[in-house]
Amino acid sequence: MILVANFSKQSLILFLLFLGACSSNNEIFSVSGQAFGTFYDIKFDKSQHNIEKVSDEINNIFISINHCCSTYKNDSLVSFKRDKKNIDSFDTEVKDYFQEVVNISLKANKTAKGFILFDNYDYFNAVAKGYAVDIVSFKFKELNIKNFFINIGGEIRAEGMKNKNFWKIGIENPLPNQQGIFKTFELKQNLSIATSGNYRNPGHIVGIEGNKIDQDVLSISVIDKKSTAYADGLATGLFALGKVNLIKKNIIDNEIPALLIFKDNEKLQSFESKQWKELLQ
Repeated sequence: MILVANFSKQSLILFLLFLGACSSNNEIFSVSGQAFGTFYDIKFDKSQHNIEKVSDEINNIFISINHCCSTYKNDSLVSFKRDKKNIDSFDTEVKDYFQEVVNISLKANKTAKGFILFDNYDYFNAVAKGYAVDIVSFKFKELNIKNFFINIGGEIRAEGMKNKNFWKIGIENPLPNQQGIFKTFELKQNLSIATSGNYRNPGHIVGIEGNKIDQDVLSISVIDKKSTAYADGLATGLFALGKVNLIKKNIIDNEIPALLIFKDNEKLQSFESKQWKELLQ
């Protein structure tokens, strides 16, 4: 998904709706708020953990990712690169973040073949929200937090369990003027899920070679076992292919765990790849 990096901006509409609402069980703690122009909702097993320290770590990560990857901040590293300015003043961590996002974007492009790093970096941040999810996940592991659910603007990483239950997600119904859940899933293993689509924010993803996205293409969700950023890049790249048949072919040929929601004769349809079904069994 596209990162709109301004903490104060109104949040974007979800493409993935978190269903695992905060439990009344005191073992699960929730941290939520606004970041990157969207919402975040992070839940984790709080036993034996300093909540204030965890919250500070999350905030510091958001600040660093924003400083790296926001095309909306004139003083971010990516904006300096876009404007051909010297980046020596940026610290090593921010530079490392930038390079990792570039590498993940290029990797996603090799598979989806629809994701493009434009010269002016307009699409550079197409994996940045997913990348922020991954960095928070890495930090949690450093802090020995094993049960958590990280949701930043609908890009998700879930590990462990919520008390003794599997974490649950729901894919939103993408038809205009229809709120609700298209389908729910239990995450029975550690997984990342990202979703791309134009149906709630028309035109924010441009098709390959500047072509318009076919109106029948509504949303694409992608699962990856390890990387939310990679899932994010793949979802964006697949969506940018712009046509149902091209997207399906790419998903099948590359064995991508993906769910495509589309219209056929004005009726809502979906395609789940074999790999998607296997990871959610």
